[in-house]
Amino acid sequence: MRRLSIIIILLFFCKTSVYTQEIDIKLYQNIPMRDGINLSANIYFPRSNEESYPVILIYTPYVNDEAVERGMYFASNGYVFITLDLRGRGNSEGEYKPFEKDGIDGYDAIQWISQQDWCDGNIGMMGGSYRGMVQWMTLKNKPEALKTIVPTAAVGPGIDFPKSGGIFSNYSLQWLNFTSGKSRNNNLFGNSAYWNSKATKKYKGFIPFKDWDILALNKRNPIFQTWISHPDFDEYWQGFYPTQEDYLSFDLPILTITGYFDADQPGAMTYYEDHMRYGNTSGKANHYLIIGPWSHAGTRKPVTELGGLTFGNDSKLDMKQLHLDWFNWTLKKGKKPEFLKDRVNYYMMNQNKWMYANQIGNISNDTITYYLSSPDSDSKLLIDPGHLSHQISSVADTDTIVYDPLDTVEAASYSGSDYYTAPIPVEEKGRIIYVSNALNAKTQLVGRFEVGLYLSLNVPDTDIQVSLYSINEVGVTKYIGSDMLRLRYREGLNQPKLAVPGEVFFCKFDTPYITALEVERGSRFILSINSMNFAYLQKNYNSGQDVSLETKNDAKKAEITVYHSPENPSYIKIPASLKN
Repeated sequence: MRRLSIIIILLFFCKTSVYTQEIDIKLYQNIPMRDGINLSANIYFPRSNEESYPVILIYTPYVNDEAVERGMYFASNGYVFITLDLRGRGNSEGEYKPFEKDGIDGYDAIQWISQQDWCDGNIGMMGGSYRGMVQWMTLKNKPEALKTIVPTAAVGPGIDFPKSGGIFSNYSLQWLNFTSGKSRNNNLFGNSAYWNSKATKKYKGFIPFKDWDILALNKRNPIFQTWISHPDFDEYWQGFYPTQEDYLSFDLPILTITGYFDADQPGAMTYYEDHMRYGNTSGKANHYLIIGPWSHAGTRKPVTELGGLTFGNDSKLDMKQLHLDWFNWTLKKGKKPEFLKDRVNYYMMNQNKWMYANQIGNISNDTITYYLSSPDSDSKLLIDPGHLSHQISSVADTDTIVYDPLDTVEAASYSGSDYYTAPIPVEEKGRIIYVSNALNAKTQLVGRFEVGLYLSLNVPDTDIQVSLYSINEVGVTKYIGSDMLRLRYREGLNQPKLAVPGEVFFCKFDTPYITALEVERGSRFILSINSMNFAYLQKNYNSGQDVSLETKNDAKKAEITVYHSPENPSYIKIPASLKN
């Protein structure tokens, strides 16, 4: 056993020495900002006879020490690698305010780096999640030396974090505590028992969402309070994104990476699709996209098993090598990465192979449309569901969901690790469900599904969720995707409009998640429509007021009526790639 331990230790040192030999490191280097604040950088240098090098920058709220291995890897491959603490984080000076100065500070950092003797004038950025978002914020300010970005799972402020569909989550405060102060607060951030207990207390005690910070951390969090004071997607949130004019000016190689199960895919795809919509011809031609079968973390470290789903070994990309190949191409004039067969590279689940297209609109070529009906059912039971039919219902009918915000008995949550293949409950409070006939052939579902519902409410506002699943002939269920929406935002996240009780209105769920999977012959689609009554989300009391300020005294029981008739044909459209 002792001999085995010695061998393991030797192997470890042999492995790490690949990255540690022939490099130098300078820690806690000050990079000046225009207002006199210094940001702290750790800089990794190759040790060679070259006088200057291309530079790779990661700009992070998670403290510089997180990227030691990547720094050594890229420095050993001929790059100066820099990790930079955000303003107010780690060893950086200033006050930490997420989003607000990241773009300007990123610009100033690029300008300073480009003027150093060891920089050859070619700078690229990389990183995931928040680190992906700040690349777009920096690019918005147009630093000349920034020659490429690789935004991975880039956060979309106000779109997918700290709220989604106009609905804030408890996690927003948990994350703020994680990134507050100078150090990483890993242990409290990861203590799910603590956060769950506080969430339950808020939920069962009808504590207003504005007081979530007091309940969880016994003090006001000014950033949390700023965020919830902007419930609409207003100028505060919009100002963090590039404008149409910005996108038109971008003309540099960009590699966007996201995953089908990445919670920040909506943000990542917002940047990508806005660039495709507003960009110039050259800029769009040099923007590449990779979408894999990955979670948020999996966009950095892919795995072949996720939530009960299994993917081929080829889905597990070597992300470090991919980034190195990209930077060798864009910063050193090397060859294009072999993996990038076309501008859009996406993984077909169940077929387990990579597929390619020259633009995102070409990944599907058809649409399967189903209309909702329930002539002989109230659609509440999986064993007696409503129906998804290719024909519009000839009979006017409705189904109703009741949501009482004072009901604090949550639906049982699934605790297994195979959550993407978990069986659908036969009955679930606040849910109606619809099932299609069996597919007569294998079908490739590629893109975003769309749900259009004709609704009426007895209250001014409420929240609902739509979810799509497939179930094969032997009963194996697979989650496809979902979307949630505060109904006041049915005409846009920046256009709140309360419902007139009793008046029928149309609401379209443009699900923000792209997916690609082959559905087996004989499978059926299942559409679930749910009210939202969960401890981990901001509770809507249905009064139509600012939801963060609502209390138990504002609560109204919601009756959500879904219509399906020739006049009000509620539907679901599923994107497909059909072969002749």
